[in-house]
Amino acid sequence: MQPNRTMKIVLNLALPARRQRTSVACRCAILYVDRMPHLTRRSFAALSGLAGFTALVGRRDVDAAAIDTAVSTASIATQQTASTAGKRALRFAHFTDLHITPDRPSEPGMKKAFETAQADGIEMILTGGDLIMDSFATKREQVDREWALLHKLFAEHCKVPVEHCLGNHDIFGFCLSKAGLKGDEPDFGYTRALAELKLAERWRSFDRNGWHFIVLSSVERDPKDECGYLAYLNDEQRAWLEADLAATKLPTVVVSHVPIVTVTPAVRGGETERKNDKTVISGGLVHLDAPTVHGVFRKAGNVKLVLSGHTHLIDRCETDGVTYCCSGAISGGWWKPTKTYCDPTYALIDLNTDGSFDYSIKPTGWTNS
Repeated sequence: MQPNRTMKIVLNLALPARRQRTSVACRCAILYVDRMPHLTRRSFAALSGLAGFTALVGRRDVDAAAIDTAVSTASIATQQTASTAGKRALRFAHFTDLHITPDRPSEPGMKKAFETAQADGIEMILTGGDLIMDSFATKREQVDREWALLHKLFAEHCKVPVEHCLGNHDIFGFCLSKAGLKGDEPDFGYTRALAELKLAERWRSFDRNGWHFIVLSSVERDPKDECGYLAYLNDEQRAWLEADLAATKLPTVVVSHVPIVTVTPAVRGGETERKNDKTVISGGLVHLDAPTVHGVFRKAGNVKLVLSGHTHLIDRCETDGVTYCCSGAISGGWWKPTKTYCDPTYALIDLNTDGSFDYSIKPTGWTNS
């Protein structure tokens, strides 16, 4: 990190609905790094506990000024990036981790989410992957039921255009033994989800209302684990990303199911482990190539907002002019009550004509019980 660079991390963790019945409670921690000459890369990692960020921090000493922590029990909708100029160009919702299934109350929960978001005046829904409960390690008959319900719910309740991103649970049969597949089926892997959603490619981009959108697809099979996966951009996708960003000057929103930069693994038990005095995070939980991908964004200079899901938690990280946000989960804790994961939420985002944006987390209005 350059001596004059400032990094700001904002972490939101949704507290259980049982503890706060009238509003969705949140806890915020704001970490500013600026002008503290003796805070080294090593001591910054130890202080924050965010091992995932050490890849983004250079080998020089990190300047830091203050660490402020604030706790709030107000609605998580209060967390925003305030814009002071610019007319709104587009309002959309980020719906991630829907996990639609007929075996849990996803149908009424999704109906409520659509009603709430559309009442907010959204003009588009950008999904974040994990659209159905699971097809990664699930037999065909159940996968058929889940996709059928997804199509029914979107047809009956969604009144705005939708752009889809795929998650690990949308990939058919990567875990061959549990899915009962051989791997040579015509709809194996990404093929089925692409067909269900009428998508031509795993990754793509499009323009809307003066903004550029990039949809990434970063879940790859783990060659060492039949039922595992790793998160990174393969060579073809990374080259495409660099070329796509080089071809536009528009302010850009990126969506990736698996977070590229996040602090959520550091605050939820069971997601990290200590080995040889190093913090180890699963390669399927956060992008393995985060420094490389962030470097592409930083070089492009027009990537404003990077959206993700996957962890079913809420956080916000800002560095080098790029804001990374995990937007919780429409399903909360997979449509069950939880004390570990967020309540059912979505992100409401206003993109402005001057390249700024407003981002807020909103409860869907559904409570898992």
